Amino acid sequence: MKIIHETAIIYPNVIIEDDVYIGPYCVIGAPPEWKGKESNSKGVYIGQGTRLTGFVTIDSGAEGVTYIGKNCYIMKHTYIAHDCYLRDNVTISAGVCLAGMVEIGKGTNIGMNASVHQKVSVPGGCMIGMGTVITKKTRLQSDSKYAGVPAKYIGSNDRNHLSQL
Repeated sequence: MKIIHETAIIYPNVIIEDDVYIGPYCVIGAPPEWKGKESNSKGVYIGQGTRLTGFVTIDSGAEGVTYIGKNCYIMKHTYIAHDCYLRDNVTISAGVCLAGMVEIGKGTNIGMNASVHQKVSVPGGCMIGMGTVITKKTRLQSDSKYAGVPAKYIGSNDRNHLSQL
């Protein structure tokens, strides 16, 4: 069963699987913020079991669908730009900003108010610390922890090898 709060705005180009919760004041599927491609709304897909707690914005893809995998947990005031791809079991804390065409690997956890530059791929099983900034120059490895501005490697994320979930 889908639960969509009455204040959420869901554009017509959005596919929502079963067992999805969309909280208050979420905006899902608005046109992409990409100069000259605002009319290329390719849509949003939200996988089964995903939770958007409130005030989450997910823009439509411009070149392909913006994809949110199964069992993702996306907390308040998160912004996910056009053409992002979140694999399954991703946790996004409050205030995170993902620029366009970002890919987040399976089982990754992104801390509060972190930012990821456009066209960056964060591998599976990573733990990204609160307030961290991932730039194009950041070299990321799966099952690793990063923190700082700009992000620096701070150790292995051995917690369960989350990328293997």
